[in-house]
Order: sequence, then C-alpha cells, then structure tokens
Amino acid sequence: MSTRFTVRDLAGLGLGLAFMYVGIDHFIHPAWYEPIVPEILPSPRFWVLLSGFFEATLGLMLIIPRTRTIASLGMVWLLVLLYWANFNMWYNDIPLNGVNYDDKWHIVRLIIQIVLIFTFSWIGEITPFKGKESRIDEMDVFKGRISSSGFASGDRIVVGDWKESPLGSFTDIMWARPDGHRTLIAPNQEVVDYVEGMYSFDEIKIQDITVTEKERRFTLSCESMDLDFSWKKGWKIPFRRSLFFIATVELFFAKLFFGTRTHGTTRNNRKEWYAIDRVSNITDASATIEGKDAGGKMPMKEPCKFGFSEAPKKPSSCEVRTHIL
Repeated sequence: MSTRFTVRDLAGLGLGLAFMYVGIDHFIHPAWYEPIVPEILPSPRFWVLLSGFFEATLGLMLIIPRTRTIASLGMVWLLVLLYWANFNMWYNDIPLNGVNYDDKWHIVRLIIQIVLIFTFSWIGEITPFKGKESRIDEMDVFKGRISSSGFASGDRIVVGDWKESPLGSFTDIMWARPDGHRTLIAPNQEVVDYVEGMYSFDEIKIQDITVTEKERRFTLSCESMDLDFSWKKGWKIPFRRSLFFIATVELFFAKLFFGTRTHGTTRNNRKEWYAIDRVSNITDASATIEGKDAGGKMPMKEPCKFGFSEAPKKPSSCEVRTHIL
C-alpha cells in the first residue's frame, strides 16, 4: 500500500518539528525567555515553561494527521496570546540576550507572526481554507434566513424562511407565548415531522403560510398571525469557516456577544451547526397574533426553549446555512 504525502503533510511536519524544538528550548534555557514576560504576570519562569509545554505538545500534534486540525487551531490561539510578550518587548524596548532591536525588526516579527497564523489555518484547513467538509454528503443542509424578535405583549417569534432544503422551499414559525407555551406553525406534515423531531413544542399547527419578500423586508401571513419584519443591510462574514471552527471559536464568540450557540445536539440526538453568513439588526417589526396587536418589537428577555440554542436577544435577521448530521 503506497503512502502519499501532501504539501500540508510536509508543512505540518516542518513546523511541528520547529515548534517542538522551540518548546523544548523553553525548558533548557528558560532564563533566555523570561525578560519579555509581561510584568503583570507573576513568576515569569512558570509562564515560560507553560508556553514551552504548549509549543512542544501542539508541535507534536501538528505532525499527526488525526490531531492536526485541533493542533492548528491551538497554534493560532497560542500565537495570538504569545504576541503579548512580543509586543511587551517592543513597546518597552526590552533587550533579548543583551541586544535591543529596532522597530523594523519588530515589524518583520509581527508580519511573520501573522503569516504563521494563516499558515497554521491552511495546514489544519480550519478557516478560511476549508475545502469540502468530510461527511457533507451525509448532512441535511438548509439555506435561508432566520428572523426573530420579541414583542411588547411578551410573545417571542422565530421565523425560518428556507430557500433550499431537503424538504424543498418552505417557511416555518416557532412561537413562544408570554407564559412559555411553545407552538410550531408549519405548512405541511412533512415539515412538522422533521422539525418536531429536532426541537421541543407544546402545540403543533399546520397552516398555509404566505410570505411576500422585498429588499430587506418580508411580510408573512397565516391563520394564527400576520408579521412584518424589516432589517438593515447588516454585515457579511467575508470568509469560509469550517464546521470545526463554527463549533469551537465561533461558538465561543456567539455565546459571548449574542447569547446564542452555533453548534449543539438536537432533541433526536443529531448534530447541528449554524453557519451564519450575514447578521442584520431588525429595524421594525410588527405582529398581529390571533387578531390582537402584539405591540412594538422588544428584546427577547425570556428564553424560548425550543432547542439547544436561543435566538439573539436583540431582534435580528440572519442569512444562515444549517448543517444537520
């Protein structure tokens, strides 16, 4: 059986060995690195040894194909964190081995640091260098828009408007009443069976849903409610992200800034990823629910509890691709 080495394999081997060497050197000559440890951190030797441990360990993991992706992500974060020491050396003009370096040297070092970050991203195919996802052919992929808002009445509404999906083009509504009662409104039984298997509801309604779309606005009408959402152009995420990236780095920042989760497990134990392509704030939202005006748009102060992720607290409309395995 022949073994074929790729350019990524060779790059991972070379950089892995280089970082293992540097990491081990942190243990052999720790005093050489200690002067650039920021003063705010106690016990410089501890931080030198800790960083050396991670450099050597991640370097070894980078060489092994099975652990290369997580090692690449670890290297990216390690380089970002270690630049604090490099910047400290530059800003405070700290000599290294008795030598003070000028600004040009520090700029070149910064450029090398950035190049390494992108190189590790490429080696691990994490982002934006991810090619075809493994097992993508086994996944159900939904492409469309999720719009959500709370209202003065206490009702919270999440609308999925899907242009492409294994179920065809459709729109569904997840509605949480002020008392927490959760309702799914779907256009047919096929959609009900699929969505109810993944999320939790107290009531199911099958109704015709009519949607009229214009630029950054849609109106929706069904037996239970009439909705009108408008949103800003928003900001587009300008690069591809792997599902691994979405389930790790993006998950962290989504939880931190929006109170949402981009990856989790559904009610029927399937894995789901939300790949957000554009995020827009809703500028205006109105709802008539069962013949009553729901009042103006409001942040979602209470959770809806449909599934593992909540909608953003701030009324939002997002272009999204969901991957379900």
